[in-house]
Amino acid sequence: MASRQKTKRKFPNFIKIRQWLNFLKTYLVAFFVVSTSVLKRLLRIISNHKNSLLVLLLLLLLTIVTFAAIVPGTHTFEGNIISKKMSFTYNEEESKLFLQNISGIKELENYGRQTLTFTGDFNCKTWPKLNHLHSLTIDLKNNDSRWIIAPNNLHATSDKNNLITLEELPLQPNTKVTELSYDFLRTQLTFKLQSNSKLNLKNNQNRLKLDLGKQPFRVILEGYELPPNLKKLLNQPDKQTPLECNVKPYNQQLNPNIAPNTKFYITLAEAPKYESEQWFREKIETKEVKFLNLDISGKDFKQDLINSTIVEGKIRMVGQEQEIKKNEFLMGDKPDPIKTPLNIKEIRHLEIVPKKGIEARFSGKTKKIQIGIDPDFPVSQIQGSWLDGVLPRDAIIALFSFGAATVANLLSWLFSNASKSASKS
Repeated sequence: MASRQKTKRKFPNFIKIRQWLNFLKTYLVAFFVVSTSVLKRLLRIISNHKNSLLVLLLLLLLTIVTFAAIVPGTHTFEGNIISKKMSFTYNEEESKLFLQNISGIKELENYGRQTLTFTGDFNCKTWPKLNHLHSLTIDLKNNDSRWIIAPNNLHATSDKNNLITLEELPLQPNTKVTELSYDFLRTQLTFKLQSNSKLNLKNNQNRLKLDLGKQPFRVILEGYELPPNLKKLLNQPDKQTPLECNVKPYNQQLNPNIAPNTKFYITLAEAPKYESEQWFREKIETKEVKFLNLDISGKDFKQDLINSTIVEGKIRMVGQEQEIKKNEFLMGDKPDPIKTPLNIKEIRHLEIVPKKGIEARFSGKTKKIQIGIDPDFPVSQIQGSWLDGVLPRDAIIALFSFGAATVANLLSWLFSNASKSASKS
């Protein structure tokens, strides 16, 4: 009985839908017939009256201009945003310098798989048998493997030149930079590099250039694997035991390859002088630029939290400017900051702003810019028409008003003439 009642309920709904479709079909047919009849009359009048032809051409031109002032067009935008954290993908075909001349580093920490080679005089607390070595090569096998280097005696290195300096860090094509942030309390720069696995990493590998300073340094390794000859020498030590050594280097330069997926923590001895520091290179071609913090939940409960990391900013397009306030989302054509972020094509400048975050000045192209505290319901937007790239905004508004009023008058004149000609005939 229950199934029969459900069928009876669904059946009337289906009949209503079918009736509505039939009504819509009848209405469209009637509209087509009326439109055809009106068009025939206009063509008959035009063939007999030259003025009507000119009016019709003017009407067509004004209609096109009016629609051009309404239909959205793609335009260039520019803006600057200060955020606590950001990410982007490097979108050029050649490698390019990303970071340079970060001096006064008291500790550099790195996570990821890679192979490291140190040369110098060793003093290893963990395995004293390694002290006779002058070169040590170690594989870090896991994504959680870690290596740390720091000056051996930080208090004795009052001279900034005796500390570690990051001289160069390039980006290879399609490298994704995520979690880029600066902690002002710890004076620590953090970022993660994710390279494209499809690239030939032997020919396209990021290489870090470090200046170790003039003093001995301390190195700590976790998640490592020693070469077979050293395993035998040390009776196969537990590879999970952190290896800590003091090294007096033969060469002041250290240039390790960077793993495809690696994370950096660069801690400075003192806060940088922002007016003189130029760490980031300018004009980086980008895609998928995001100012977000994504908190991913467990597998059982998919309740991911999306937070905006924007502190403040401004953005402008086609003569319109919008202010972006703290924790607001910046979006493009669709209100989805994760899957379809604003189409930022170039980051022109990156800079640390004291006690606020990292400022990014950028440009790109889009049809619409949307801003809001909730990514699903943006409250403000900037949008330009086809004419915005040709005429000033005030001129477009005036032209649209004139065109709309003139089109209405011309249509009225055409239909009045059509009715007079029909009555005479």
